[in-house]
Amino acid sequence: MVRWYRSLFLRIFLWFWLIVFLAMGTAVGMIVWLEDDYYREATVQETRLLRSIIDNQRPLLAEDRRFWRKLRPGWNLVITPLDNIAQLPHDIEKFADEAAERSEILWGQDDGWQMIGPVRSGNYLYVAVARRGWQGVFEDEDRWAIPVVMVLVVTLLCSLLAWSLTRPVRRLQGAVKRLATGDFDMSALNKSYRRHDEIGALTQEVIDMAGALQRLLHSHQQLLRDVSHELRSPLTRLQIALAIARKKDKDGVLDAEHDRIERAVGQVDNLIGQMLDLARLQQQDQAELLCEEDIVQERMDEWLDDADIECQSHKLTIKRDWDNKPLTADWDWLLVERAFDNILRNAIRFSPEGGELVVGCKLIQGKVEISVRDCGPGVPEEELSRIFDAFAQVDSARDHASGGYGIGLALVSRITELHNGKVRAENTSPGLKVTLSLPLTMSLSMPLTGASAT
Repeated sequence: MVRWYRSLFLRIFLWFWLIVFLAMGTAVGMIVWLEDDYYREATVQETRLLRSIIDNQRPLLAEDRRFWRKLRPGWNLVITPLDNIAQLPHDIEKFADEAAERSEILWGQDDGWQMIGPVRSGNYLYVAVARRGWQGVFEDEDRWAIPVVMVLVVTLLCSLLAWSLTRPVRRLQGAVKRLATGDFDMSALNKSYRRHDEIGALTQEVIDMAGALQRLLHSHQQLLRDVSHELRSPLTRLQIALAIARKKDKDGVLDAEHDRIERAVGQVDNLIGQMLDLARLQQQDQAELLCEEDIVQERMDEWLDDADIECQSHKLTIKRDWDNKPLTADWDWLLVERAFDNILRNAIRFSPEGGELVVGCKLIQGKVEISVRDCGPGVPEEELSRIFDAFAQVDSARDHASGGYGIGLALVSRITELHNGKVRAENTSPGLKVTLSLPLTMSLSMPLTGASAT
């Protein structure tokens, strides 16, 4: 799992956020710089506007600095005697001095004020003054809210941008995870497939890979079935030949060799049977399960009674660790028995003589957990994730010499998957604990979309 501080979403978000934040700061700085004490020669239109204001508006006499309270919205005509220019506010006085030095009519702005003029008429000086409404927000006591709002807007926009860029990656990640579980349905990638960029190309490659894997899996399953069926004929002939050889050896001289051949034939016959069962289960779906309601503990008592003779031959004792309250489940009991039997036989095979097997059955978070714990050598930690794969073998403690071919646990995994459950293995030092987690009914989980690649 990707750590949050290394995620592509966070890096893209921070990158765009910093860039936009710097651009915003630069733009604000430029605006402040441009709007500070800016004077230029008035255009013809601005000069006409000044004449119109002089002709149509009643002037405001700047007798003292409190005249700001008299200003009306829009343009105002301000006059002052030539010998009393000092009565003008500082901003207008500075503007008038600048115009006097240039000897021309100016248009200017200073601290949010717009000015046109001055024009001299008789002993008075006329200046058109306007206060821009938006500038007052910056001088209000709540002016701190403006940059905060701007930062929040930029943050929201950058979040949306980063989310839109990483969404197809997350969709692709989910599809690959489903592919790892054997679900080859890539319809969720249709939207990403329409993209004409690197993500779209990668999506197409994943879709192609899923199709190739599905074809490869089907060919593998077909080969497994064909080989298993083809082996049945020579195996049957071999069994017939062995029976004929036993009849001809009336004195029993070759009994030991015949017994050895019979054991080998039995192992091959068992292997072929497991291979055919695995191929059949891989093609089976939930609609074909023969489910019925029954009490789990009663069924498990029957299964353990069937294995009692084998346990006694290995001098093993079985400890039951399950809930006293009866648990009623709706399962295909033949398949669940097959899965439990494979787990139990493995535990018996790898437990030392005189050991103990702990069989558990408990209801945890709405699911029945059936577990078998032996006291054998266990499995290397790095192998735990693949012991449920077909033909998987681990270290020398659990190899072909022990009588296994790596198919039994693959059958367990597929049966569990058909029941919308999960199977896991963990070392208990000593021993290995294998746990089936199955819902009480099939309706508790989403149905499978197709055959698994287990």
